[in-house]
Amino acid sequence: MKILVIDDEKSILNLIKMNLKLEGYEIIVSMNGIEGIEKFKKEKPDLVILDIMLPDISGHEVIQKFQEVNNDIPVIMVTAKSQINDKLLGLQLGADDYITKPFNSTELILRIKAITKRITKKDREEVHKNNEINLGAIKVLKNERKVLVDGKEVNMTYKEFNTLLLMIENHNKVFTRDELLEKVWGYEYEGNSRAVDILIQRLRKKLSPYSQSVKTIYGVGYKLEI
Repeated sequence: MKILVIDDEKSILNLIKMNLKLEGYEIIVSMNGIEGIEKFKKEKPDLVILDIMLPDISGHEVIQKFQEVNNDIPVIMVTAKSQINDKLLGLQLGADDYITKPFNSTELILRIKAITKRITKKDREEVHKNNEINLGAIKVLKNERKVLVDGKEVNMTYKEFNTLLLMIENHNKVFTRDELLEKVWGYEYEGNSRAVDILIQRLRKKLSPYSQSVKTIYGVGYKLEI
């Protein structure tokens, strides 16, 4: 598995690189956003670890550029504890997760493994399932990881796609926020309910004009109803 690490603090970059190499990952590094974007295009990593505070452009701009190239690559943001707005904006732009400085290398590795486990499991399951699901004007092609609304393809991030797939395969079922965290994120972390709400907001926007199909069940969670 190839991981791109973008961080301008050399000590942190080297520490991440050393620990991930010990786990058997192939590591590509960059100390600024522009170079990171170029390496993302050239090297085609399987996952990105991205510091939000970079010397040339913001990590949020980097995430947006990644989305234009390939929106199916998981991104883990690295932020400071005080950067709550940065975390929320990063999640809104399509980042899959965040980890707060200072962090334990073991925690980072566990998060990476949780993401790769979900990817492997999902790919294995999809081989044995029917590829196409249609619900109203929404079509999901599971093997290609594509979503079409009214016949037009809608770009979705890794977690957006997995959330929609889960809800469309279980339409009319009410999912609590904790259930969505368990099934889509695979674990819990601080600020988790807010992350779920932000992802649902993004999903609704991309399903427009059928955004209201994702219903809020107040005090409980969400369901897809068409």
